[in-house]
Amino acid sequence: MNTSGIIQGALSKSDLTTLGREQATKLADRLSNIKIDAAFVSPLDRARQTAEIILAKHSDTSIEFTDQLKEKDAGQFTGRPAIEMREAWQASGLPFGKFQPQGGESWYQAGERIVGFVEKIISRYKDSGSTILLVGHGSALTYLFMWADKFHPENSNKETYDFYHPANTAVGLIEIDRTGQPVLISLNDVSHLE
Repeated sequence: MNTSGIIQGALSKSDLTTLGREQATKLADRLSNIKIDAAFVSPLDRARQTAEIILAKHSDTSIEFTDQLKEKDAGQFTGRPAIEMREAWQASGLPFGKFQPQGGESWYQAGERIVGFVEKIISRYKDSGSTILLVGHGSALTYLFMWADKFHPENSNKETYDFYHPANTAVGLIEIDRTGQPVLISLNDVSHLE
């Protein structure tokens, strides 16, 4: 959702605001001394622009744009006021995670998409000691952080969703243990914005 309350979803044509660019620049400064071995980025404009700002200080980092990191597709509600989708979801009687707008995907579907992608990254880079940067979107990343913390999304409510939901340019750190399992180390760290 943008500053006007319009659902952006998987809509590509949505640039960073002036504030968004300032926040991304502060994040780039914070990450400038961390070796980033590879970056996987949503191709949507706002994520791509954030990654470009961060990776300007990491010229040797490989970058791959992937649809697997796109935000949840809001289908018929893309480009429409968020209240319309909220009303349709409430009228459906379905749990939030299962509501699938026409032409779009449910939160569970988007979450499973991103988790499946991250599992492939884990398999690809296991035992390498690599630091991988993911640049994605709030709703899908919320699901990912729940998964890494062994919290089942079906048990979520507004309070837990808000707890795991990252702020813009927030850093979340997931480490992979010796058995290949994710461990959520930190969440929603925005100390670079202070």
